[in-house]
Amino acid sequence: MHAAILFNQVSLNDSAADLDVLVQCVDVENSLRRLGFTTDRVPCTLNLNEARSKLQQLRPDVVFNLVESLGGADRLMALAIMLLEAMPLRFTGASALAMLLATNKIRAKQRLAELQLPTAPWITEDTATWQGLDDKACSPGKVIVKAVAEHASLGIDDTSVLTLPPGAAGLAAIQHRMRLESRKYNTPFFAEAFIEGREFNLSVLAENGQPVVLPPAEIQFVDYPGHKPRIVGSDAKWKVDSMEFTNTPRKFDFPVGDQPLLDELEALARRCWGEFGLRGYARIDFRVDADGQPWILEINPNPCLSPNAGFVAALAEAGVSFDQAVQRIVADVQP
Repeated sequence: MHAAILFNQVSLNDSAADLDVLVQCVDVENSLRRLGFTTDRVPCTLNLNEARSKLQQLRPDVVFNLVESLGGADRLMALAIMLLEAMPLRFTGASALAMLLATNKIRAKQRLAELQLPTAPWITEDTATWQGLDDKACSPGKVIVKAVAEHASLGIDDTSVLTLPPGAAGLAAIQHRMRLESRKYNTPFFAEAFIEGREFNLSVLAENGQPVVLPPAEIQFVDYPGHKPRIVGSDAKWKVDSMEFTNTPRKFDFPVGDQPLLDELEALARRCWGEFGLRGYARIDFRVDADGQPWILEINPNPCLSPNAGFVAALAEAGVSFDQAVQRIVADVQP
């Protein structure tokens, strides 16, 4: 069996978040070789014809898709999947349709609301009213501003959480901040009600065509002063010498009293997997408010496979080796 590893081409001048794909390439390639595959790496850019020609030349039995961004924009990553679907080739992870739905946070929230699944109310640059199911459990007047279709916590820091004045002044402040961020990062931003509380992520791995939810992880905010927002921002993910990176460990051990909540989170993760048509592997992020109500933050198809990533940590906690995970991801390829 021959596998092509498709990944977004990067340069040494790119950010740590972008360069991380090279770490994933090495680990996946080594794993595939241990599993008996021969491999080739295929870099992908917005010049899709180059990747297409290389793939036609290689004629792989399967493509392990690690493309996270194209042309410097995460929102374009689905173009690589469209190429694989058009060729057609068997490939790992989400379909183009699932990727487009899940990674556009506004579309994902609209779908969650249609399904009556808990998602925090939101507002966009194009709307003047809050959208969503129910804002009763959200902190009044507090919002978080983030990119619509970019990952790796782009632009998220303490200033992304805003405490707003009431009424029209609050709406004006939100609109102003969204416009500023959109211009700064050249990508749309939106705002959603900020959920004060605990943060969890649940990883899901396919087995025999069915989703298996791995042990839930809670992100801890250690020694955070009272005024500091408890969020996993850009520094917490990528700036290794920062207070945020050091003081946001994950834990997998929970008291017995948390079991009903963990069961509910698992059920929601399974529901997201099915409703969004996910395959191979995924990670679902949650916030849980003071009343114990979980809220779905994000749905992440094809999550990061780096050694320090949450998905790999969940594998270790479940006793699933990286090679076993890669084998199961490959077994759940698009037909």
